[in-house]
Amino acid sequence: MAVLFICVVGFSTLPGDVSAKSNTKVTTQKVLPENLDINSADKDLLVQLPGIGPKTADAILKYRKANGEFKSLEDLTNVKGIGNKTLAKLKPYLKKIS
Repeated sequence: MAVLFICVVGFSTLPGDVSAKSNTKVTTQKVLPENLDINSADKDLLVQLPGIGPKTADAILKYRKANGEFKSLEDLTNVKGIGNKTLAKLKPYLKKIS
């Protein structure tokens, strides 16, 4: 289960400046999954991986539906939008396929 952390940092206005609006900055930190099974992951999990956006996640799901389970992690390079560089970024977060 992935957890999303939100950090809110507030900045005060200068004394006597009644017209200034509150400046609040919201940042989010992406929590990456570990040992993700590429053959069972849904779109919500896939988009948490580095280099995988909604379109590529859809392409993975489409490929998996048309071709069955991935036999190896290298099979991901058959998916449009995933090359060797992206695969190298993904491997640390994916469960090995035996």
